[in-house]
Amino acid sequence: MLQRNLGAVHVAALLVSASYGVAFLLGSGEMALHAGMAGSLYAIVTALGMLALALAAPTLWRGRELIWDVLGERYGPVVRKLVALLSLVWMSGVLAAQIHGGIAVLVATGLPATHALAVIAAALLVMSSIDLGMAATLFACCLLAMNIALLHALVASHGLTVYLHAWPSFIHETRAAPRAQTLVTIAAVGFLVFTGSDYQQFVVAARRPRDAWLGCVLASLFLMVTGFLPAATVVAAVHAGKLSGLTDTASAIPWIMLQTSGAMGSVCIGVTLLSALGSGTAITRAMSSALEGLHAGDGRYGYASRLLIVAIGCAIATDGQAIVSTIVSLNIVYVAAVGLLFLFHESDRQIPPRCASAMLLSGAIVSLLVSAMNWTGIGNLPGWLPLPAGLFASACVPVAWQFAPFLGRVRL
Repeated sequence: MLQRNLGAVHVAALLVSASYGVAFLLGSGEMALHAGMAGSLYAIVTALGMLALALAAPTLWRGRELIWDVLGERYGPVVRKLVALLSLVWMSGVLAAQIHGGIAVLVATGLPATHALAVIAAALLVMSSIDLGMAATLFACCLLAMNIALLHALVASHGLTVYLHAWPSFIHETRAAPRAQTLVTIAAVGFLVFTGSDYQQFVVAARRPRDAWLGCVLASLFLMVTGFLPAATVVAAVHAGKLSGLTDTASAIPWIMLQTSGAMGSVCIGVTLLSALGSGTAITRAMSSALEGLHAGDGRYGYASRLLIVAIGCAIATDGQAIVSTIVSLNIVYVAAVGLLFLFHESDRQIPPRCASAMLLSGAIVSLLVSAMNWTGIGNLPGWLPLPAGLFASACVPVAWQFAPFLGRVRL
């Protein structure tokens, strides 16, 4: 259980570290190579999600419970364990993205990929054990240095006007992007910011309700200001012809750093890596909490659970997908399974515990099946289909439960 001793600035720093990691930084840069300023979609949706989290922060702080505990209290221990298990699914994708990006940073410096993987795994294991207050201070300093380095790279590429016109460019290019995929990304990222345990853990650990909501607001403002920096830096570098020799799109940001920072390039790479590891650290902590929830919270598996978590993240990180795509694809499974049940809970709609369990299972299974068909190329299905398919499957369960009473006698 987290100690409740974090001030607003510490809450904000840890919330930012949980989002301003590889997916936010390198993932936005990677997307910007082919989507322009629309590559900032992940960053901006995260910032808006923080504002929504600020509205719920006082209630969340008073309840002292993460999402699987909240749903478990209403629908029973089976639902509690299923939500914790599904949380591990989406968090595995996020952790894998952080590891993927960390590898890209080290590979940009010339380190072999296998060695880079070992370094990142070891760093996550060490950093997930440090004190939260110390982590907040460390990551806040690194984030400040990271944004200064990005701003320097932006100016060196004569791209300040790109950043100043970021909002109009972002809106225009997002509208031009495939609408269905954009909406799915917004839902997959936004829902997880509001309900994800990796963010909620820091709100619950705040000293007072005021620190909880103010920390969310400060994090949102910071992300709004800095969210366009990675994409703007990449767009400016493309216009300046500085990415002509790039072979790994995930390495766009570290590649720019090494080209524009001169003798300080290695320092900037180190700061980038440490900032990125902050997100992996937050995810590792949250996943460890979820695992303990599956084991009735006895807390006996601390180090072993973190070791298993990092190993799973390393395995997924080799899937070959883009950084943000890795996150969104597994977020979708969670949202498809939990989304409708969460809405039922918030609207105070009563359903039987067995029905709630069936909703979670049907949404997750259908979403996973459609996703698997996408990954293997079976049926040539659109990439956005797993989310609506899973939500539809989840919605069918309470309808069937209402009109077929005998289903209530089926044991799950």
